[in-house]
Amino acid sequence: MSTLKLGSLIIRTLSKPVATSIKTQAKQHAAFKEFCIGVAQRSHKLEMTLKMKFLGYKKEVIRPLNDARAVEAGANFMSEAFIFSVAASIIIAETWRSHSSNKNRRNYVDDALDNLEEDKDKLKELLELTREKQKEQEERIELLAQDNIQLRKILDEVLSVSLGMKRHTNYEQPKMISLPGLNNDNDNNNDERQ
Repeated sequence: MSTLKLGSLIIRTLSKPVATSIKTQAKQHAAFKEFCIGVAQRSHKLEMTLKMKFLGYKKEVIRPLNDARAVEAGANFMSEAFIFSVAASIIIAETWRSHSSNKNRRNYVDDALDNLEEDKDKLKELLELTREKQKEQEERIELLAQDNIQLRKILDEVLSVSLGMKRHTNYEQPKMISLPGLNNDNDNNNDERQ
């Protein structure tokens, strides 16, 4: 906001020489002089009508300004209108720039949020897929462990019958390896097995 005020002050200061030039041109050029007189007479008439209406004066005939005062008043009006239009255009431009900047920032934030949502969804899918694969691997390991026990029993049977060796009845179960945090049930099962 302070930048806007400072910029407005600088431009207003720079536009004052242009306003002074308008005043001198009003005195030198005939067509511009007539235009300024017309503007001054209309603004004088409007001003006096409003004064009479709002201040409660009785309506009277409004006398026009003389040419010298009309030229001076018209030139002042035109120079002030120029300064006002410069200041108004600065405010409008700053408002438009600020609105455009905010809109771009909102669009960037919206796009970033959409990207984060998509990434989150992809990561959820990947996590579910990883859990499913882990469960499949644990089931395969369990089947392999059971097959291993069966093979040991068969081997023990074969060795005891053919070679007369004594049977082994206790076989150690292989330890299940699981990733921490992915499946708490498997961690509990491993603890029970140990």
